[in-house]
Amino acid sequence: MIGAIEAVVVRELTRFARQRGRAVASFARPLLWLVVIGAGFEKLVPTEGTVSYKQFLLPGLYGMVVLFSTMLTALATVHDREFGPIRMLLVAPLPRFVTVFAKTISSALIGVIQAIVLFPLIWILGLHPSVGALAELLGAILLGSFALGSFGMVIASRLRSIENFAGIMNFLMFPMFFLSSALYPASLLPGFLQPLVRADPLTYTIDLMRHPLLRGLYPGNLGTDYTVSFDVLVLVLFSVVLLALASLLFGEEEHLGRILLVEPPRPRGSRRLPRLPRRAPALPVGDAAPSD
Repeated sequence: MIGAIEAVVVRELTRFARQRGRAVASFARPLLWLVVIGAGFEKLVPTEGTVSYKQFLLPGLYGMVVLFSTMLTALATVHDREFGPIRMLLVAPLPRFVTVFAKTISSALIGVIQAIVLFPLIWILGLHPSVGALAELLGAILLGSFALGSFGMVIASRLRSIENFAGIMNFLMFPMFFLSSALYPASLLPGFLQPLVRADPLTYTIDLMRHPLLRGLYPGNLGTDYTVSFDVLVLVLFSVVLLALASLLFGEEEHLGRILLVEPPRPRGSRRLPRLPRRAPALPVGDAAPSD
């Protein structure tokens, strides 16, 4: 079981290393937001303390990196379910949890790697966290990546085509980002949006990252929304519940029977016809049944 998890993780990391366009896009996107959105909002949101708006935005950019990374890894899972090695894992005598857990671990590690590459922005923006604070930031990114990766696996667990997942992914990612505390404290959003804010795992991920980066520097109007212990508790609960739900929904694959040649192929979307009872063989023409 450990070997299967290790094989999936190594494969996902190798595939990420070969996808240079994905890596470049993951770095260019937050930098663009920092330059454009950071500069624009900095004029509209005056700070009341020792933290600039760009410094306040930095954890939100790390959250953006993690969110897009985990969703793209979930998209790759849908591709693997349709064409790739996920079929082999489902045929193997392994619990469904192993496949889901391995994919979630891979998603979390890729998100952490991409966020670490952007760590120089901490010092470029004038922040000077201690080594302990950086370790806490790394732990927050890892925990948030795992929770968001579990969420991505729940979405990918029942989808069969890349097109369907891409549509749902685009529908969910930007609302999740804007409803979190990435651009502004979540408490500033209207009351009718607060249930959605609290149901968003990205909210707690960004809030948890903001604690070690801005500790002791909170301005009067741009601060954190929750305590560290509450963020950690919620993210752990999110991870456990979503991972269990994804394992439950992953289920059996319809095409496994065709792979193993235990059922005849049938066109997609067609229903299986009920099997008719066998009829007695007809008598040859000219033969009559014996009469009493």
